Amino acid sequence: MLDVHLPDLSFPGVEFGPLETPWDLRPWLYKGGAHAPVREVASLIEVGKLGRPMVERIELVRLIRESLLNYLEGGGQRATIQGHLDALKPFFNWADKTIGQALSLANVEQNYRHWCDTLLHRVRVGRDIKEKTIHGYGSKVGWVLDKVLERGSPLIKTTRLKAPKNSSRALSPNADKQNLEETFAFGHVLLDLADGLSVDAIWAPLPLKIPLRNGKSLELWSGLKRPEKLKPPNPRNPAQARYSAKLAVQNRAAWEAEKSYRTRYPLINLRIMAEMFILMGQPSLNLAQTHQLRMDQWRFKPSSQGYEIRTYKHRRWGPVVFEIYSEYRAVFDRYLQWRKAIFPDDPDGLLFPLLGRGKSSVQRRLDAPPDFSTLRKACKRAGIAFVGPQALRSTNVNWMLRRTADPDLTADEKQHAKQTLIGVYEKPSLQRAMVQILVFWAKHDPALQAPGPGSCAGSSPEPVANIPPLATQPDCTTPTGCLFCAHQRDIDSLDHVWSLASFRLLKSFELRAQSKAEHPSELAIERITAKLNFIQAISPDRAEWVTEALLRLEEGRYHPAWSGLIESL
Repeated sequence: MLDVHLPDLSFPGVEFGPLETPWDLRPWLYKGGAHAPVREVASLIEVGKLGRPMVERIELVRLIRESLLNYLEGGGQRATIQGHLDALKPFFNWADKTIGQALSLANVEQNYRHWCDTLLHRVRVGRDIKEKTIHGYGSKVGWVLDKVLERGSPLIKTTRLKAPKNSSRALSPNADKQNLEETFAFGHVLLDLADGLSVDAIWAPLPLKIPLRNGKSLELWSGLKRPEKLKPPNPRNPAQARYSAKLAVQNRAAWEAEKSYRTRYPLINLRIMAEMFILMGQPSLNLAQTHQLRMDQWRFKPSSQGYEIRTYKHRRWGPVVFEIYSEYRAVFDRYLQWRKAIFPDDPDGLLFPLLGRGKSSVQRRLDAPPDFSTLRKACKRAGIAFVGPQALRSTNVNWMLRRTADPDLTADEKQHAKQTLIGVYEKPSLQRAMVQILVFWAKHDPALQAPGPGSCAGSSPEPVANIPPLATQPDCTTPTGCLFCAHQRDIDSLDHVWSLASFRLLKSFELRAQSKAEHPSELAIERITAKLNFIQAISPDRAEWVTEALLRLEEGRYHPAWSGLIESL
């Protein structure tokens, strides 16, 4: 039917699930092919409803497929390829509706800029899309075209699309505390599910009731509708209503009586998901590695860590080793016994073999992570916030970073580069910032709290030059010693003048109680009097401070720092 030879635009070697349509870029060669339903586009091409292929697009689409395949074969993630394909479809769909057959390798760069302007117009005028979304589309399509055109600089930088600001917001102490409390509550629910979903409980009559630590309980019907959600019989047709009710009772009884994967897979998957999250709560483990682990990848070693996992990390392009807490061994051993009883015919398969609907084998791609919808619903009914894999790992990383205060150690433990740890995972904390600010100013602030009047500008006591022999030596503990310390600083305020005058009065009481001709208190009084005279001579305003301070003393109003000692004397 076609007189044009089309190259192979599929992706051989890429694994697809039973419900997925294999990738094929051939529809992009036809006008309207990028917008057509994925499951129907092949038949539309065969019957000729999309017309003839646009020859000028062949080289462009071929290079796009080649670039994506090279990235995938080089260790790139399959999900990344899927994201770029999803972004390229709107670009080709726009080209079909706007420029028709003009899109080609020669003009794709210019048309890409026009498309970015169209997206920006939708944000500013149409307001039907967000700026963050169009930047995601533009960056993904630009990334592919950079490889196709072998550009040295990113193509998106030649457009008017700008990355929206994504500055981290400081967290309040309550937000930090609430985050940890939610994570702990979520962990308690996971352990309750693991305890309640034993082998006997899974094959027991329905519904299964699991008590939780927060006082609530979960009622699980394993695929059956809850009785309160059943539709009431139709009152207009009593005979049909009786038949429907009888048939419903029979079907529910048959479902409850059948003890197979088909009727119990929701309970089995719930236990597997709970165990998966418990494992991801250990150091260094994330979802990408956890859901692909196999039974033969576990190696127990009798050390303080307990378990060691060796697996492959694509972004690292090499093997990685994960260490597991030794306290987790009892929980994990119990899960292995449970898995052996549930899957006796699959001893060497996946560590977490999630079941498909109504099937007795794993019905998902090995590299496709689960969506955890069953666990989400269980947490919602339990009144507990669901903590996703990314949030769980972020909490784990930040907890260790705050406990150790060592980014290098945390990055090494979590299998990350230090730049990735700080730029992606670290979250600001008001509590940590307050502590760091206090420590910094306690070390570097020249105005420190001193035992005597005024402030201190040093870290160690140092006597002033020509200090009298009988004067109290500075020791950072005696208030009188501060008067003869080189680091003592007077404060330009009425409160400080009042404090000096009150302290001089206190020293005069001490001097009256002594019988010696010469006493250090007399030298302290002379020192304070000299300070007050100097302050009084600076300006009329400061002279009024000294007058006000002396009037307060005559009225019996002493400075709070010295009032207790003065009144006791």
